[in-house]
Amino acid sequence: MNVTVKYQGIIGDMLGRKGEQVALAGDATVADLIALLTAGDETARSILKQTRPFINGQQAERTAPLADGVEVLFMRPIAGG
Repeated sequence: MNVTVKYQGIIGDMLGRKGEQVALAGDATVADLIALLTAGDETARSILKQTRPFINGQQAERTAPLADGVEVLFMRPIAGG
């Protein structure tokens, strides 16, 4: 399956990219995507560890399954009150 990955704001700046297309196995999860995106790159792993994933605009757990054609956005958690 093919997934569009986007990195919001400072996440993209820190990684040096704002987005990319990724090919994954048909049963991949968000965690599998993160493992692929950060393979061999401890800095990227550390950065994405601090993000929240969103699938097609909906916040998702890292165990969430992915589907062909979805957009996964990684953004920093926002606190407010």
